[in-house]
Amino acid sequence: MPQALNYATQTFNFPSATLPLPLSTNVILPFTIDPLAYISDVYDSLFASQVAGTTPLIKNIRSILIKKLLLDHAAQQLLFHSILTFDDLITFTIDILHRTAILP
Repeated sequence: MPQALNYATQTFNFPSATLPLPLSTNVILPFTIDPLAYISDVYDSLFASQVAGTTPLIKNIRSILIKKLLLDHAAQQLLFHSILTFDDLITFTIDILHRTAILP
């Protein structure tokens, strides 16, 4: 009767795999935040609750109109400004809030 082979004790001499490393560890990832969505979120989070109105309907209408003013102004300014970093986005947002008189 032939003797059974024991494969568990065999070892193979394969070269270890290496992962390619980037040339630089300071890799800049693309900026993917939508400036208009960011400004909309800032308004909704910080300023929408501050809008005054004699009735809830008037308050809601005023809030929508102020938000539209912000977004229209921001869209117009984006034609002339490029936003490449998060600092650019913050500066742009604060500038829009100042230009629309939401921030003094």
